[in-house]
Amino acid sequence: MKAETMPENEPQGYAIELFFDETTEKAILAFRESIYQAGVTPVLGSLKDRPHISLAVFGRQEPQHLIRIAERFALQCPPMPVSLSALGSFPTDSNVVFLLPVVTTTLLGVHRDLHQILEEEKINSSHYYLPGHWVPHCTLESDLADDQLNLAIHLCQKNFQPLSGNLTAVGVIAFRPLDYLAEFSLTKKE
Repeated sequence: MKAETMPENEPQGYAIELFFDETTEKAILAFRESIYQAGVTPVLGSLKDRPHISLAVFGRQEPQHLIRIAERFALQCPPMPVSLSALGSFPTDSNVVFLLPVVTTTLLGVHRDLHQILEEEKINSSHYYLPGHWVPHCTLESDLADDQLNLAIHLCQKNFQPLSGNLTAVGVIAFRPLDYLAEFSLTKKE
């Protein structure tokens, strides 16, 4: 049996992500740039990755279906304050360094609500993003060489100052190659 290969430009997967307000996004990008200036080689930065908090990640999916879900979700999700107050790294070969938001009941509720919609639509997210397994985070960099990960962690510990802002939009992306497919403002009034 011949192994199935993906077309050259076929995305490896999709994600539904929360995006920050413009001021917070610029602050995160400026911090990311500061670690590049101090010697970390850009990976996500070279892909023009926007700062975000992923709510769900998928393998092959029908992107238009995910876009309709995100649009519906945006109508029932309020903009919410967020504080990025800690640093982290996952114990995987992906060598990811990230900022951690303070986990609030609102953030957990928004995540749970999206996954209820996904369940109703019979769409399965990666188990790492399911309620009870999800570690909310804003990735600064990933796929770093070991020495680059160590440098990034050192620079972050030395220079990062907590940030506060708002999560104001939800979007759907395709990744590798990275493509921003849709974005919707969070509009529910509290």
